[in-house]
Amino acid sequence: MASLADGISEIGRLPIAGAVERVREDGRTGPGNSAWRPRSVYGAFDLGPKLRERLAECPGPVLLVDDLVDSGWTMTVAARLLRRAGAAAVLPLTLALAG
Repeated sequence: MASLADGISEIGRLPIAGAVERVREDGRTGPGNSAWRPRSVYGAFDLGPKLRERLAECPGPVLLVDDLVDSGWTMTVAARLLRRAGAAAVLPLTLALAG
């Protein structure tokens, strides 16, 4: 994923603010029903101190990049974290949709 972010950053002349980190793994992967999928990603990610600091310094829009989106819940939870940390807007970009 780092090389994808590096490429987008270089082409778009955008700074890389940091990465959303997975802090909890519940063992579930792939698609799930509408109740299990959000449960598996809620509380599973954190922004980390570097990214929080960057958002506080420059609260402009954030380009959130993911290589593969299945249900959309991971992107939704990550966007919520970024908005709560001060991002003015979150612009999601994904390379592929599963299913």
